[in-house]
Amino acid sequence: MDGTSINNEKLINDVENNLSRNEIQIEENQINNSDIKVYEKELSFSTIKIYVLKLCNDYNITISGGDNPHIGTSVLAIPRPSLTGDESISATSSVMNMVGHKDEQICRYLAEKVCINKNAVVLCSGGFHVDNISKDGINEVLQAVKELAVMI
Repeated sequence: MDGTSINNEKLINDVENNLSRNEIQIEENQINNSDIKVYEKELSFSTIKIYVLKLCNDYNITISGGDNPHIGTSVLAIPRPSLTGDESISATSSVMNMVGHKDEQICRYLAEKVCINKNAVVLCSGGFHVDNISKDGINEVLQAVKELAVMI
């Protein structure tokens, strides 16, 4: 181990020993009260919620809903100049799906829409699950995400 590693470990230990739980609670409450926005829409059969945490110029978004909210997909959208040459902003996205999950469509749409609208890096994760959801139900979820995206 070099001297830098020893100094880093000592610093971490000093911080952990000197930071009280009350200070951590205050930081958590500050984030909950000022930086996280929650967008919610009642569907005919469930509720969808979108949690948006603004991190400086970037956004960390979570989609949650249905009977079994989960992390089925994560999409990282990065802004870039559009390939059309018209000076507009577009997005390049990387997607990680859990096997058997179909949440990419809603997470990708939201990540790319916010990325382009805000010219910011966006990470969107989450999942909406309802057993035996109908095609109309899927369309209702997609429409709700599109409506909520405009509000972010």
